[in-house]
Amino acid sequence: MAVTKQEVLRSAYRLFKERGFLTTSIQDIADDCQIAKGSVYKYFSSKEDLFSEVFDACQNDYFDMVENLQSIRELSPKEKLLQQIVLRFRYFIEYKRILVDFTELPIQQDPTFAPLRERVRGRLMMLHRDCLLPVYGEPITPFLTDLVFIYKAILKEYLYWLIDGFEVASIEETAQFIVQKVDVLADSMLNTKAAPLMPASMLQSHPHWGFQGKEENRQEAIQDLIAQIGLLIEKIPAGNTTRKELQELLHLFSEEMSKAEPSVALGVAILTYLEKENEIKSRAVQLKNMIQGPFYS
Repeated sequence: MAVTKQEVLRSAYRLFKERGFLTTSIQDIADDCQIAKGSVYKYFSSKEDLFSEVFDACQNDYFDMVENLQSIRELSPKEKLLQQIVLRFRYFIEYKRILVDFTELPIQQDPTFAPLRERVRGRLMMLHRDCLLPVYGEPITPFLTDLVFIYKAILKEYLYWLIDGFEVASIEETAQFIVQKVDVLADSMLNTKAAPLMPASMLQSHPHWGFQGKEENRQEAIQDLIAQIGLLIEKIPAGNTTRKELQELLHLFSEEMSKAEPSVALGVAILTYLEKENEIKSRAVQLKNMIQGPFYS
């Protein structure tokens, strides 16, 4: 029985979610797909390689859900922040064996997984920035890096307690408590005479985490995102003319980024247009963050 790479990935996604990395074997995944163990290795060189793809897919699903939440116009920026925290807690609890339980595993040092996790951390930092800035406005900009760092630390600590089942309050009450305390923190920063600890410009380095000294890996990640966007465009519920226009713009972007000295301005302009489509917004935003900064400046 022949199966596709996507079918193997789907099976691994489910088994890693249910059992975790250590107690799921390649044989388990092969049995679930009703294929020989060797057939899995046609697509993935190791269990670590397969887990890395599952981890990446799981994170992409999360970012897509956040983007959809952010696009709800009826919600205020603060309501979006609150709902984003609730979404984060619920999603990470549901997929804890993929997103959290690996923390102490040997895969942390895997040459494929380690930079991938750094890239995800960078995306999360930019997500926190994009959630906090609309709530507290431009005046918070000098303190934004400090606010993001503290906010991230608060989320992480409460998430671990919730995952362990330590629920003094509900997820919604916990999220409300966090937003109230971040309000107090932001107000203190805005009304203090003290200077920020971390420069606001420091956030610009986060989209490039995991690529330091590995330009070929960054280019590979860009091409992978372009391919993902291309597949998503085919599924957009629009006419053939619209899909063709989006594919042509994506092709133009790909050609520009393959040049020795690509135009960042043109790349950003194309991605800003592509962002208008909700189905591809998350990937387009990620690409925009990646092409801006030290690598292309």
